[in-house]
Amino acid sequence: MEKISFLQRLVNLIFTPSKAFDGLAGNTSYKDWLYPLIIVTLGVGILPLFYRDISFYEAEARLVKIERSIANNPDIPEEMKTEYMDNMAEAREKVSDAKENPLAPRNMWGFALIPVVLFVSAAFFSAILLLIGNFGMGGKVKFFEIFTVVMMTYLIGGNGFFMNSIPGVGTLELMVKAPLIGIREATDMLFSPGLLFEEIDSFLKEFLNQLDAFRIWGMVVMGFGFGKLYNKSTAAGIITVALPWLILGSIGAALMRANSMAG
Repeated sequence: MEKISFLQRLVNLIFTPSKAFDGLAGNTSYKDWLYPLIIVTLGVGILPLFYRDISFYEAEARLVKIERSIANNPDIPEEMKTEYMDNMAEAREKVSDAKENPLAPRNMWGFALIPVVLFVSAAFFSAILLLIGNFGMGGKVKFFEIFTVVMMTYLIGGNGFFMNSIPGVGTLELMVKAPLIGIREATDMLFSPGLLFEEIDSFLKEFLNQLDAFRIWGMVVMGFGFGKLYNKSTAAGIITVALPWLILGSIGAALMRANSMAG
């Protein structure tokens, strides 16, 4: 099959996912996964700048809330309270410094880690799918073929748990959410069943809140790619991808719930 250009593959990814991964099996080059990685990296690095002040305000508000919780907790010994409060003060200084000196080298190094974290995150899930497909289904797909499928879906949507990005890391996802975050003045912008709850105060609600429409869209497209690579039906591909995706989502929800309770 003739090699499809990256631009055509990108168009297919959005409008005709059944054709987005045609010709990928046995014909994958580094450009197929590098271009999406570059685009997603730029999206994660640039788009959140439009709601940068809102993120800082929320970070400062969280620290103040934690400080008050510590100060008003009679079960915490005074010496531990002093240590906690010192840590909170240091954290507030770092937030203030990042807000006032955004171009300082000490505040810029995080941008260099964006492609690394994205690569590792995509590689981790790719390895899981590769184990399922090659050992569970007897396929012979190469790592960077499945990695390309996973990386390309980040152009649509992706969970930002590991990057502390509540809105997510998907490029299309952030393009839509960035202006809405500015209007709403809050970064917890998720198009999920969590919108039905007044408060996310349980594991189930936290899990449902992670089921963002863009992330589900990306997962479904990933299922198209998996089915194409392993010569399986689209339904089989989506189900195979959805199972580990939901398991990892539940683990992430549990960790977020634990962090919320600790805070």
